[in-house]
Amino acid sequence: MSEYFLAEFDTAHGAMEAARKASQAHHAPQDVLSHMPIEGIDEYLARPQKPPVGWVMFIAGAIGAALGYFMQWYSAVIDYPIISGHRPLNSWPAFLLVPYETNILCAAIVGLLAWMWMSGLPKPYHPLFFANITARAVEDRYLLVFPRDETLAEWVTAHLKPRALHEVRE
Repeated sequence: MSEYFLAEFDTAHGAMEAARKASQAHHAPQDVLSHMPIEGIDEYLARPQKPPVGWVMFIAGAIGAALGYFMQWYSAVIDYPIISGHRPLNSWPAFLLVPYETNILCAAIVGLLAWMWMSGLPKPYHPLFFANITARAVEDRYLLVFPRDETLAEWVTAHLKPRALHEVRE
């Protein structure tokens, strides 16, 4: 269950200073909601752990290439062997194009699906979508999004001095 605290600020400078203070105290906000871009605030946001999509794509590509080669080898050596010009049945130079293409195809498809799964997409619902205060972020407010934690809420209220602190529950 995902629950959040939204710290509300009147100015972009106030939100930027609050994000800086929170980041220095190791309580970095997860996100910022505002009606305009705030230059440099991304330095102070919590960085999510980078998902290993590259390794997933590498493994999928290797398996795809192996399956492409095996498919050609099986059809030429086991299933339908034809001796042509005294060449060996397993003529690997002739088999390189299909493994290359299946490598790219499998890596691309599995990589896209892995990226979507690791990112939590598609996400048709998020608790912040229906919070009343987020509508003000589109107009004239700046909101810092923190994970819900009672001690963190007390710290945010005491040290960052937001205009208001809103609780969002699912």
